[in-house]
Amino acid sequence: MLALLFFATAASIGALLRLIYVVDIPWLIFKNWLHAHSHVAMLGWVFPALLIALLGQDEGRYPKGFVVWMTASQTLVAGMLSSFPVQGYGELSIAFSVLQMIVSYVLIGIAWHHTRHWPKHGSRLLVRLAFIMQVASTLGIWAMGPIMTSGLAGTEWYYWSIQWFLHFQFNGWFWFAAMAIGSRWAERHGVQVRLDGFTTFLWVLSTLLTFALAVAWSERHVPVFAVNSIGVALQCWAAWRTLMSIRKANVQAYVKSTPWMRIMIGVMLVAMASKIAVQAAVAIPTVATMGFTIRNYVIGFIHLNTLGAISSLLFAHALMRGWFNERRRVVRIGLTLFIAGFIGSELLLFGQGTMFWAGLGMLPGYYWMLFCVSALLPAGVITLLLAAAIEAKVQDDPLDARVAI
Repeated sequence: MLALLFFATAASIGALLRLIYVVDIPWLIFKNWLHAHSHVAMLGWVFPALLIALLGQDEGRYPKGFVVWMTASQTLVAGMLSSFPVQGYGELSIAFSVLQMIVSYVLIGIAWHHTRHWPKHGSRLLVRLAFIMQVASTLGIWAMGPIMTSGLAGTEWYYWSIQWFLHFQFNGWFWFAAMAIGSRWAERHGVQVRLDGFTTFLWVLSTLLTFALAVAWSERHVPVFAVNSIGVALQCWAAWRTLMSIRKANVQAYVKSTPWMRIMIGVMLVAMASKIAVQAAVAIPTVATMGFTIRNYVIGFIHLNTLGAISSLLFAHALMRGWFNERRRVVRIGLTLFIAGFIGSELLLFGQGTMFWAGLGMLPGYYWMLFCVSALLPAGVITLLLAAAIEAKVQDDPLDARVAI
């Protein structure tokens, strides 16, 4: 449950960062707390929860050493949580971040070995692509040291290294892990859905090519935009082929899922479709420029990934595993608060961003409304955390109590 606790913490910090726009909070250094929010959300919640969802579908206990190394990873995230608000990027926070990244390699290695018997052309291919993308994303972090010592801090090289990490996290690791979770669930429940090799190839190639959008931030040349446009077109083609594969299994999946599982999967699919639609739109250079310059769009897009797509999938998995019992009212309340907070914040972020672009100014009471809907997110996650604690106690499962979401 530690990952879910970190999610509740990250969501609470996010709401606090909204509150600073309407209430004076002199002790809060915005940038430092923002670093704490992003690191705890990605490394304390999404990273461990995805690994648990991937490996937890198999019968038996987690692989040998997994719990120990996962505990080490989460301990280091706790170190980031305590150091980032105080010093921002300082000696302690950087040390915790680097050590956590090294531990993540060990966890990926354990997971790689564990999945060696998964179907070669099904979930195993997808999960290993996810692992490769996760490790590849960290090259951007390792590159930041030489870039800064070479006097290139603040240049496009520094920006590209950060965007490399974020791009291959959001569009690589998260995306392929989500597909692997769905594929493994289908295999274990006899649901006939499998991506063919060509569709998987399209996903990989589109992920590589759409990094051009990050390059276009500083190199706004026609060939760079053209590469991104090709990547977006391939992504849309891959998404269509994937949708056709999933559609064939609708009836089977419906029978083997519960009402709230279907709701969370529906939120996930809508968020994923919206993400692809947004990326398709930025293939137009004018729209891409809007995305660079309007921060509301950037934040909305990030949350579309982390909250709408990935967190909804992870909650669906928790329902499937019985970590959340949807027959309990507290679970239904928690999920409802989470969905309402996510949808409300996305509508406000993209709505206000569009008003900025159109030169229409601010929505009346925008920051208060954004804080109120953002507060629904930690309220929902904390409610689910309490529900998960109750369920773990009822099931008396010490392993799940230690590492489950």
